[in-house]
Parts: sequence; C-alpha cells; structure tokens
Amino acid sequence: MNTPVGFKQRLGAELALLEKARAERAAEEASGNDMPVAAPRLLARPGVRRTAWVSLAAGVVAAAVVATSAGQGAPTEPVRAMTVAQVLNAAAVNAAKGSDKEPRPDQWVYTDTVVCGKPCQHAPSWVRYDGGKRAMKTPTGDPDAIWVITQVPKPGKVGSNPRETREVLSQLPTDPRKLLERVSADPFFADGPQPLTVPLSGNADENLHNFQPGTKPAVTPGARFVRIVNVLEKASNIPPLVNAALYRALALIPGAKLVSTPMRDAAGRSGVTIAFDFPEGSRTRQYLFLAPRTYAYHGSRRERPGDPDYFGAYARVATGIVDHPGQVPGGPALDPSDIVQQTPRATPSPKTR
Repeated sequence: MNTPVGFKQRLGAELALLEKARAERAAEEASGNDMPVAAPRLLARPGVRRTAWVSLAAGVVAAAVVATSAGQGAPTEPVRAMTVAQVLNAAAVNAAKGSDKEPRPDQWVYTDTVVCGKPCQHAPSWVRYDGGKRAMKTPTGDPDAIWVITQVPKPGKVGSNPRETREVLSQLPTDPRKLLERVSADPFFADGPQPLTVPLSGNADENLHNFQPGTKPAVTPGARFVRIVNVLEKASNIPPLVNAALYRALALIPGAKLVSTPMRDAAGRSGVTIAFDFPEGSRTRQYLFLAPRTYAYHGSRRERPGDPDYFGAYARVATGIVDHPGQVPGGPALDPSDIVQQTPRATPSPKTR
C-alpha cells in the first residue's frame, strides 16, 4: 500500500493538535473550569482521510472533537464556547431563523412558566393576543378548570399586551448598537427598579431609595442588561431579526461572563449560563439561562451572594399560540364546562358633591 505524499506529516500534525486539546481539557477539568459548549471550531484539516480522523477522534472524546468527512464542511455539533460574545452570536443566528408569523387577534398566547420566590410555583397562563382577556388555572384546586378574566388592555409596558408589544418591537432597529440605545431610552421596555450607585443598607425602606425608577433611561451597564433580559422574558412574539439583534445588543454590554460550574434554571434544566454582577453598589448578581443547543432564552435568576432572603428566579418552560384558553399547543380545546368566566369588579365612580 502506497502512502500518499505528505500523509505522515499531516497525520503527525493532527496527533499533536489532538494531544494538545486533550491536555487543555484535562487541565480545565482539574481546575473545575469546565466551559459550556457553544462556538464552532474545527480541528481537522483538509486531506486527512475519514478513517484516520475517526480513529483519532475516538480517543479524544473528552476534547469534544467531532468526526467529519475528509475534514470538509462544518462540524455536526458545536465544540466549545470560548466567550460570551460567541454564545450570544450563536443565539442570534438561531433566533434569526424563527417564525415571523403573527397570531390572529382572537388567538391566545400560551406560556408555561416556573416562578421561584419562596417557594417555586408552576404557573401556566394564557393571554389573548389583543390583550382583552387572560386565563389561568382556577384557585379552587380543580385541575381541569380555567378562569378567563376580561380586562382592559394596559398599553405602554412590554409584555402587557402581546399585539402592542410586537408592534413596538417591529419598529426597533436591527443594528444592535442602535437597538441597545433605543431600548435603554424607552420606558416601554423598563420593568421595576434598576440598581443605582448607592450601597445597600440594612433597612428595607432605605434600600427603596437606592434604586432608580424603571421609567428612567437605563444608563449603567447593569440597568441595560436588565432591560434586554426583561424584553426576552416578557415578549412572547418577537420578530426574528429583532430577536437576533437583542442577543447581539446584550453582547455589547460590558461585565457579562460565562459561568464555568453547572447551574440549573428554576425548572431544573441545565444549559449555558451567563452571569452579570452589578457594579453599581447593589451587590446583586443576575443569571441568564440559555438553552444548551439553540441558546434561546430559558430564564433568569436574581440573587445577592451571602443573603439567602434575596432571591428570585423565572423559567419559561414552553410557549405557543393556541385557539382557546386552557389549550396547549397541539392539544384539544377544553370542554366549555371547564371554562369559568370572570369579570373584573367595576371601579366605583367618584362621588360628586
């Protein structure tokens, strides 16, 4: 059997690369710095035969090297995540491939969530796309009954009215820097207080003054991080290109880092975790959880290290568009007898003299 010219040299180079990758992986595992998977990188070079490559890759599974045909094309799976920017860029690429179909006004947005304070609660809910009705499990304990509540849509806040939220999002620029500036300045995207530079005290009432109202422009990195995460959490139907720009805008905010130790979101799922320590004096840390392969938004968590009483977490388990309240995507409509219609109490008119 004739050996192709240069085969031994290329094979030796491949062996050296693989041995280096295995050594780096072993060093990381020894130090506990196990990085989550993300950014694509291909170690194989053109010219190495498939049989030789497969036999080499089988011996370095710990290095997560994927066999390819003749060293050509993209790897079948991502190899490793190196930076936050690479993870968020991968999230943006996948987000841009999402559906751009808008629901009908009479359809319902179904969201299955887990919300953790003390304790965690499973909270499936439905909101009609025009914002005129909401539905939830009844508090009576009947597992089949659904409350449908008529409401007046409240405009002006991301997530309150699905149709309005999509309309506002569709007008955002897809350039990530311009989008970041717009979201940071527009109170529509704010949610609750944002950390200020005043240190926390031991008095809860005093601490309320250490946070700026959420309607003010987000000027610090921490406030901007919170705003982008708030959009990913509250908006149910984001146009794909805008969704991609949100992830890329998040990558522009300094201070975010990948978490090396495994973490689980409020629903118990593992994935890629990004942490942000607020440098504005609040001593608060926020985690952003992403799906392990698509890097789609999975949830978030806010805590203060060393303070077990300061904790909150949210996980979005599933979401979809359905035709009826109480229905799940792909499932049948509920029996009408299981729907309990509720109307809000009328606000008493002010007395006139």
